[in-house]
Amino acid sequence: MKATGLSCGKRAMIKFASRAKKGCLRLVVVLPLVFGLAAIGEAEERVGSAPSSAPGGTLVDSVDQPVTTETLSWTHRVAEAGDYQLGMAWVEVISGEQVEVMIVAGGKEVKSLVARPGLTLQRLETRIENLSAGDEITVKATPKGASYRLGYQIAFGTPTFPGAKVFQVKDFGAVGDGKTDDFAAIRKAVAAARKSGCGIVRFEKSKTYRAIGLTDFTEETLFDLKGAKHVKIEGQGSMIVLHPPDSLAVVDGAENIQIDGFKIDYDPKPYYQGMIRKIDVEAMTIDVDVPERYPVPEVGKNTFRAPFFGRSFIPDAPGARSGHGHNIYVEEVTRLDSERHLRIHLRANAMGSDTPDTSLQPRVRHAAEHGATEFVVPHVKYGHRGVGTSITGSARVTLSNLHYYCVPHFWLPITHNVGPITLTNVDLKTPHPETELLVSWRDGLHIKNGRWGILIEESDWDGASSYDDSFAIYSRSQKMVVVSEKTMTITPTFLSKEPFLWRKGDWASVWSPGQKQLRGMGRVVEVDANTGNQTFHVTLESMPDGAAAGDIVLHEESLNRGSLIRNCSTSDIGSENSSTRFRCVDVQFENNRFEDFHFWLHAGPNGPRPRGIIIRDSYLSDRESPTLNFQQGLNCLLSGNEFDGVTLNFQDSENMRVEGNCWSGMKDDQMSVKASKGSTVHLGGGNDWAGGKIEKRVETDGSSTVER
Repeated sequence: MKATGLSCGKRAMIKFASRAKKGCLRLVVVLPLVFGLAAIGEAEERVGSAPSSAPGGTLVDSVDQPVTTETLSWTHRVAEAGDYQLGMAWVEVISGEQVEVMIVAGGKEVKSLVARPGLTLQRLETRIENLSAGDEITVKATPKGASYRLGYQIAFGTPTFPGAKVFQVKDFGAVGDGKTDDFAAIRKAVAAARKSGCGIVRFEKSKTYRAIGLTDFTEETLFDLKGAKHVKIEGQGSMIVLHPPDSLAVVDGAENIQIDGFKIDYDPKPYYQGMIRKIDVEAMTIDVDVPERYPVPEVGKNTFRAPFFGRSFIPDAPGARSGHGHNIYVEEVTRLDSERHLRIHLRANAMGSDTPDTSLQPRVRHAAEHGATEFVVPHVKYGHRGVGTSITGSARVTLSNLHYYCVPHFWLPITHNVGPITLTNVDLKTPHPETELLVSWRDGLHIKNGRWGILIEESDWDGASSYDDSFAIYSRSQKMVVVSEKTMTITPTFLSKEPFLWRKGDWASVWSPGQKQLRGMGRVVEVDANTGNQTFHVTLESMPDGAAAGDIVLHEESLNRGSLIRNCSTSDIGSENSSTRFRCVDVQFENNRFEDFHFWLHAGPNGPRPRGIIIRDSYLSDRESPTLNFQQGLNCLLSGNEFDGVTLNFQDSENMRVEGNCWSGMKDDQMSVKASKGSTVHLGGGNDWAGGKIEKRVETDGSSTVER
């Protein structure tokens, strides 16, 4: 990755450093914001040591301490070198003053905090990297006149393959000449590795493997890893060319998996670009000429998907490859006077989308009036179909050194993970930024309902060429329908119910409508999904006071807590600004460089309040929508960042800390910070207001407070 540091003020530089070398312990703490951390005092100690795990396991330790008033510590000695996480980790102070908790790993203190009685728990999620075999992880709790209980799990996150048998794809008939269909041969090699119990599938360096399979629109998977364990697939820098709508990999209910070292492309491409020759706003048509670098486009109607859209492109300047545009839905493609001179017939509305009644004529008129030069057209058969790679309900999975050139629909959904997931150097970038404007038709990284935090690092994306969020990290809220003593009947606020996420011992939080007020938290005793409808029943140890029908319920263990995005970048190539939506809790975002990037943290109608979010030491710019939006934020920190032309816009947010940041590229009348709808913002020291006085850079409404 190539990137520069902060250019304004005297901030900590964005270094984009690589991960620590093997053998050098790296401690990364991802936690809810806790201010006023305390050192641990002397106390009588009782030690409960869990046995070391055998090599190969993901969950290596679990503690669920009943209520006690004693000082206790728990020690786990790791069996394998690598990265570990504390998850499902919490301490609840039942009564009394406080409990001090300290976590030590590899002989170094990772975290120390103080927990006190209250409506909420203190979370202990922690990421610990580069431990050596034999190192110890110790959690110590010291009460100060208090009773408490505590629980956590330790998971091993590094895939390892001791004694694995190697399966060369060439031995199964794969040629790798870029012409032969190697689909069946590669699948045989993967199946053999799975059957072996611990296998490595190895490709030859620098070869191109064409994987076609069926061509009747059946969505096939090259690496079928459903239910797989202990499989590594080594590309060694080779290229795989897939036929849409096929996917590279499906990792589902899998454990101890790594896919490493590939370049991935599609043929035929899921799109082509046309130079605009005429826009007829009244007739709702766009005439284009298609360059020779694309195959002769197919014409006709799309028959399989209703929300089928193309994308207009209005360059920022003549010849620029950055710009803006709109999704415009396509009805049909016909030929004019030659095979490359086409007419794109557009729909009157966005039928089939989430907003089907939206009129599209204003978007077409905008393209005509603002000088749109190109239109990105979905392939009539292969655009908007398939998924690049998916990971579902899996643990201890690493994707590394993968470079996708484009994907036909969604890129990389990661859902319901039950153990650590790591993405290292996983890119989505066109090899031809001088011409191309698309890398995906929909979301890039689509991360949902993770029980363990995901690590995304050293990755680069043409986010402005993804025509939805570059990455979205979110979870769904539930609505309370009925409450009866300790049992609540709940229903999802969006799509289908997911009772399988809920487990005995998990925690749930109950909020007033709109998540304005936390009623309290309760621990899950039982889950009953057999209702025959979209509701399910959850029984808690005790129901929070005031809980009532209409309240919002959050499953605290599937909020992607402890996720970390670091050392990543986006470019401004394309006709969209990059974007993300955070509907999650306790996520850290550090040392990134995101250009033309729209950052939106919000609960919306169906997510949790974004709380405990940390954004630090990063560069963010956003030309199209020059705001970083916090809606309903709670206990978040922005520190050491450069905001290039970006206003921090806080709405209905509480305890938002802003310190040590700098602003550049601001307009004379542009605010650095806006606070409205009852927000409370704390401006710490070291903020550089782009040469202006703070009074001229901060704006509040009558209901909000900005403390300086």
